[in-house]
Amino acid sequence: MKRYSKLLILSIAIVAALCYVRSTAAATPSAEDRLSLHFTDEAIRSGYTAEYQKQEGAAWGDFRVGILPNLVNEEITLEMRQFHSDKYPDPAGMTRVSDYYLYDILRHDQANKDPLVLNKPFYLALRFNSGNLWRKRIFFWTGTSEGWRALPSSIDYVNGYVRAITHLPFSRIAVFEDHNGTEGYASWYRSSRYSFGAASNDFPLGTKLRIRNIDNGKTVDVTVQSGGPYTPFEQRRVVDLTYDGFSQIANPWEGTARVQVSALDSNGKVLGIDTVFPSPVQAAPAVPEPHPASKAVVAINERTEEILYSKNYDTVLPIASLTKLMTAFVFLGTNTPMDQVVTYDSDDDADGSKLYVSPGETMTVKDLYYTMLVGSANNAANALARSTGLSREEFVRRMNDTAQQWGLTHTRFVDPTGLDPANVSTVYELALMARNSMKDFRILQGTTTWSYGFITINTGKLHVIKNTAPEMQGSTLYITGMKTGYLDEAGYCFIFKARSNKDGTNHAITVVLGAESKDQRIDDTNQLMAYALAKL
Repeated sequence: MKRYSKLLILSIAIVAALCYVRSTAAATPSAEDRLSLHFTDEAIRSGYTAEYQKQEGAAWGDFRVGILPNLVNEEITLEMRQFHSDKYPDPAGMTRVSDYYLYDILRHDQANKDPLVLNKPFYLALRFNSGNLWRKRIFFWTGTSEGWRALPSSIDYVNGYVRAITHLPFSRIAVFEDHNGTEGYASWYRSSRYSFGAASNDFPLGTKLRIRNIDNGKTVDVTVQSGGPYTPFEQRRVVDLTYDGFSQIANPWEGTARVQVSALDSNGKVLGIDTVFPSPVQAAPAVPEPHPASKAVVAINERTEEILYSKNYDTVLPIASLTKLMTAFVFLGTNTPMDQVVTYDSDDDADGSKLYVSPGETMTVKDLYYTMLVGSANNAANALARSTGLSREEFVRRMNDTAQQWGLTHTRFVDPTGLDPANVSTVYELALMARNSMKDFRILQGTTTWSYGFITINTGKLHVIKNTAPEMQGSTLYITGMKTGYLDEAGYCFIFKARSNKDGTNHAITVVLGAESKDQRIDDTNQLMAYALAKL
């Protein structure tokens, strides 16, 4: 029986909260090493990314389960293992490109036979072993006549992972690639002969294809008329469309679009199993589809994390002062008293938006907290981090640990202010960061206060801090969180969370990165939020 030499669990933030980690030989020939983790209440509050089968020199394990904070309301045990079996035939037209894995989230109190209730979805990531561009997804075994079913998945080609979101506390899972579809980039060419033609090396001439723009959900049906594109694999070009076809799903001036390509049968239906991504839900006629000008945008359903609209949702970009949401969350986790007095230090100085005080002036932690969130003051963020007693390096490490625990694999922080352009993320991961952080009512308070005033204790100077998004003050929406950001490298950025009225239950979160002006980020945000709320 094959054995693995190392089962390594990576998490510094909650090591003390994990009561045990053990590796034992399974009792059946189909099972290999088993990883079992007991999550205490503290670990559940913090969240955790469990790593199975981490090889020496690898950044991540072959199988990851990302348990988000407060997934459940009781202690649990997570079990993960690899297994081998011939009982699970591959789905028709597909090839398995990963090992089989099993995970099980168990109630720690085994005497309680009631169903385990999960408060939110969690994340899975599996490494795949295929070097082509056929579409790949994580599937789970249903144990019924349906066999394998796909989970909504995204592909990280750089690191070789497929990532999915699920609500299922137990599953057998694997990655399969679909030879009826590819995923990558499309470009365009002009043709006087074919209005909706395509060039493809993966499908025979005459094959009808459905092309779906991953970032906006638009589709177009075309017919393969020639071979191509002839580009290096690294560019991931899977199809070229004629100008008319490309115009149906993207603006030709953009040059390329991220697409999924699926072959159609004679009835115009996608071959193989149903696509993971259904046709976009149409917004009410009075709410047009957004046309954002910013570099990247996303709107999500706050409750389900479903993407309602996106553009470049997984492009990594600088995030400027949107960083301060994570700064606030990590600060609150230290339980530093709000009435603690802080003496301003020259080491807190920072460029950009700032609180105008001098070294030696004193104020409370509360004053720094509201100044950071309401006015986005960079020196206030530095002083607030220092008030916790942590070094700046340790504070930033906790920010990055929290991002990893939340499954934000493309998010990285190097300072608590956002002034460093190396603070980066994607619009989708920022939406998830906002979702998690803004559940704390204190962050809602700090980000939706329109002005905050205080007097420095030892000098008696009055400071009035104005919100950095005054344009939203006249909004008819019930605002439950927001944060602005600006940096030359990042452009104008904005996170916005709202519902249609005070008594509404459906929140939407929008994120804008790389707007060219304040007006553009507000205009894009208003378009996105109106569209998102119409779809909820």
